[in-house]
Amino acid sequence: MPGKTEGRKFLPKEIDKLYDILETCDFENFASEFTFSYDPDDQACESLSSVFMFLSALFRYPNEDIYNTTRKIIPTFKDFLEEYSEGKLTLASRDEMETEYVKLFVANIGGVPAPLYSSVYTDSEKLVKRDSTVKLKNLMESTGFAVESGIKELEDNLYIMLEYLSHLFLSFPENADENEKLRYLYAAINVTNNYIKPMLPEFYIKISEHTEISFYKEIATILYNFINDIDNIYMEVFDI
Repeated sequence: MPGKTEGRKFLPKEIDKLYDILETCDFENFASEFTFSYDPDDQACESLSSVFMFLSALFRYPNEDIYNTTRKIIPTFKDFLEEYSEGKLTLASRDEMETEYVKLFVANIGGVPAPLYSSVYTDSEKLVKRDSTVKLKNLMESTGFAVESGIKELEDNLYIMLEYLSHLFLSFPENADENEKLRYLYAAINVTNNYIKPMLPEFYIKISEHTEISFYKEIATILYNFINDIDNIYMEVFDI
């Protein structure tokens, strides 16, 4: 009996060519036409998963639990912060951060300066819950991820997308199934390239222009620098 990978193509060893394939291949075809020929570093996948979850926490509303957790885990990411930040990441008081978070991301007189939703930056009408959001929801569900029922947020909220990326990279070491790994790879690159990267230039500028405390400008800088480096990170993680 032929092997299940017989006739499938190997993934290219150049990331630009991989991206070209992903641009022209839909989710199901990618998983059926190729064989997972990369050799992901399990420890690197787990570390990247932790980084994405850390970034996700930084962009959540700083209630007492999130605020205390963030303060506790910042020292754990000392090396990461030194590589991608331009200054020291310092928390203001929780009251100040809650107020600033609402003003920047949720509600403000004259409009929200820096919405957390990717569709606002990628849709010509600057609206939320567009076709791209529906596609993202379907992609998440097909790779074993769903926004918890108690969380009233859209899938293209930045912190949700970062949490999703954490889920994907945690799944690589835990799953030996080749088709699933192809799905995770497709999803990870799709989210970073088509949802997060396009929103970051304007998102970063808006935060820089409107924030009154250093914390939010600093985390925007960290995310911007990190995502700009994501191609190199993916090449290292997957040995491309």
